[in-house]
Amino acid sequence: MTQQQLQHSTKQQKNGYTCLLILLFAFAPVHQLWAQLGATSLSGPGIGISVDYLPASRYIRPEDSVKTNSTTSQQRYNFAAAFMLSNRVDTATGKVRNWGLAVSGSYTKLQNKDYEHSLLPEELLSTQLVLTHYRSLHNRWGMLSLLSVGLYTDMEKMDMEDIFINGGVLFIKQHNRHFSYGIGAMLTNSFGTPMVLPALLVKWQTDSKFKIDINFPEKLSVSKRMNSQTDLALAFRMRGSSYDVENGPDKKRLMGYSEMSLGLENTWHLNKHIDFVASGGSILYSGFTFQNKKLSEMFSDKPMHRMATNYFFSGGLRWNFQARK
Repeated sequence: MTQQQLQHSTKQQKNGYTCLLILLFAFAPVHQLWAQLGATSLSGPGIGISVDYLPASRYIRPEDSVKTNSTTSQQRYNFAAAFMLSNRVDTATGKVRNWGLAVSGSYTKLQNKDYEHSLLPEELLSTQLVLTHYRSLHNRWGMLSLLSVGLYTDMEKMDMEDIFINGGVLFIKQHNRHFSYGIGAMLTNSFGTPMVLPALLVKWQTDSKFKIDINFPEKLSVSKRMNSQTDLALAFRMRGSSYDVENGPDKKRLMGYSEMSLGLENTWHLNKHIDFVASGGSILYSGFTFQNKKLSEMFSDKPMHRMATNYFFSGGLRWNFQARK
């Protein structure tokens, strides 16, 4: 392959990653409104804790996509709790109104080795409080309103720049008990100046022997009930978040992280309320960018820092407040 062909191929690859990251970062505020517990994620009121381990992965530099000898490993500790504050059902019309509150946090320890220059922080912390309100409208439509205040920091220095505020409205259509979708808008200050981003939600489930569960922008999974105590699933998941960092390249403070994984998830139902979940598989994509907190840079061409394909292990406990049927 000639040098010109190599440069063209690298440029096409970068454009592909740019489109991918634009998609993931555009929905990052939506991701941040729900705790990212992976296989231990909550589907209703409850408490969940999980630990993720990603072993050392080689760093791929953006300028020529060369896999270097620099490595980064991650250990993540995640927590989430969701509560129903009130739930009212009009017995005459069947319309629902409810309020919910969720609190979550994730601490990531990164071990960076053999980098020529400091690139990634050693620690990342995200905590948030989310208030939700849902009310039925007409013709199976409903409106979901959300407000989130969170701290997204590298723990070097905490100030107002580390506080991210997200809020928005989603109009959700429940076609039937298997399929629903929502469309709306999210307001976020993740990029410095408050801006409005589109929001999309799609949910689809089947009741067949192999249960298909699509929950965009979180996951796509196929699961099977092995017996009354055990479920086994193959899941593709997306994870994304933004952080304010002090020592980014060229003093750029907004670090965006995106991850896509594919793995097996095994759930053991210890009783009607408590689940133990173990999962493992491959990190298909792991990438991050740095930019200034300016609207003009949101869709600009940024260096795409990546980690090589890796694997992961995760374990967690989930306590569902409502008893399983």
